Amino acid sequence: MKKKDGFKDEKYIALPIKNEIDYTKHPLINGTYITELGLYPSAKYHYRERMEGIDENIFIYCMEGSGVIELLHNKIIQLNAGEIFCIPAKTPHRYYALSENPWSIIWIHFVSDMMDLFGDDKIIISSPEKKHLLQTHFINLLQISEKEFSQHHFIVISKLLSLILAETYLLEDKVSFDKQNQYLSKCIRYMNENINQELTLKQLAHHLKISQSYLSTIFKKYTQQSPIEFLIHLKIDQACKYMKMTDLKIYEIAKKVGYEDAYYFSRLFKKYTGHSPKVYRAQMEEGFNSQKNEN
Repeated sequence: MKKKDGFKDEKYIALPIKNEIDYTKHPLINGTYITELGLYPSAKYHYRERMEGIDENIFIYCMEGSGVIELLHNKIIQLNAGEIFCIPAKTPHRYYALSENPWSIIWIHFVSDMMDLFGDDKIIISSPEKKHLLQTHFINLLQISEKEFSQHHFIVISKLLSLILAETYLLEDKVSFDKQNQYLSKCIRYMNENINQELTLKQLAHHLKISQSYLSTIFKKYTQQSPIEFLIHLKIDQACKYMKMTDLKIYEIAKKVGYEDAYYFSRLFKKYTGHSPKVYRAQMEEGFNSQKNEN
């Protein structure tokens, strides 16, 4: 028996991207977004085969049990509990649960410009802390994806995906990490902890006790952005959350994300989102009110 779905307590969500293709061009999406995702618990007889591959990458996280992933070039990977593998787009493949101990998996079909991040080997998550962190992100991702589809939700989903990918491939684990990944994760953590400060490249490098040029090289390698560009995206993303979740004035939000000059913040916000803070908030409120009236 072979089943591609139909498992007890499964979840499957397909995002209607084809109907809203303009969403993918939003500056905050940054080339990384989800098309489908799902949770298949105790997926006995699970089997998928795609000899032409698909247009998206496939992220598979095995939470329990075991399964096998086979790629066309005769690479065979047994995926066990706490392990992750990413099948690149356009790669012919098949994967299936082992009959004696079928896997429980979370899977994501996604598009990303970050593919240089992913190697040919599976990722082994050894620490309980990292497992808990990733599973929490996945739960949040599923919950948000189940909500009514909108540009705002799509942006949040994209950011959660970027976070999952970064923490999977960059965040240090107790068994396997390298020095560059360690510097990168520490720097991103420091940025988040000091999102209300006007941090400079010099300050970031000083905190890590490495040179500015070396820090820039690490960020370019793993994120395709400079450290300051990455920081600005974090700040703008946080500002969007403040606009959605609070009644703070624009200048108050600017200060909360490290900009004393509200006019400079507004220019930066428009550069990265395509809208001024005032217009962005108005559109968000209009969307909320229209949904409220429909309900």
